[in-house]
Amino acid sequence: MPAKTERKIMKHGTSGVIAIPPDYRKYHDLHPGKRVIILYDSLLLIIPEDKKHILKDPEKKKLIDRLLE
Repeated sequence: MPAKTERKIMKHGTSGVIAIPPDYRKYHDLHPGKRVIILYDSLLLIIPEDKKHILKDPEKKKLIDRLLE
């Protein structure tokens, strides 16, 4: 489900937050209380917890590592 969107950073308490796009949330069945894995460096990657197995795939891990250099 490739897509591109722009978001504004909103304030929540003392934190800055970005809303996850509705289509992504629906596709991955993400609702309040569900957990995600967040990887970040120069990019930010959000991985639904039930998809964390992709982190063990050698090809995907190599790509993720390169993206986060």
